[in-house]
Amino acid sequence: MATLPPESPRERTNDRLDRIAIGLSSLCLIHCVATVLLAATLASAGAALANPAWHEIGFALAIAIGAIALGRGYAAHRDVRPLLIGIAGLALMAIGLIRAEGLPEILSTMAGVALLAVAHRMNARGHLAGRHRHA
Repeated sequence: MATLPPESPRERTNDRLDRIAIGLSSLCLIHCVATVLLAATLASAGAALANPAWHEIGFALAIAIGAIALGRGYAAHRDVRPLLIGIAGLALMAIGLIRAEGLPEILSTMAGVALLAVAHRMNARGHLAGRHRHA
């Protein structure tokens, strides 16, 4: 069995960025579900979670981390699929941010976050596959 070469600092950074992005996507999905559940049961708690600032900050983070991690991923393994899926996810998130109310917003945001998480997972696997090819 071939051993993998040690990870470079750049590979570790790329892996961390993808993991952070997947974690943030998970938090966003939890936030969406919690907002709906709390809005249905406790009006004041639901209103706090539905504050547009959460969405704007989350979207800004998604764009920044996505651009860095997915851009580096493309540069490293030349697979455009994670980049395109990530862009589609960000577009759905933007639609959700623009709509900013009700079920269409929630569904668009959740679908976008899920696509973005898939893109980051593909990106992380691309880095791993590249390490296997160089072993």
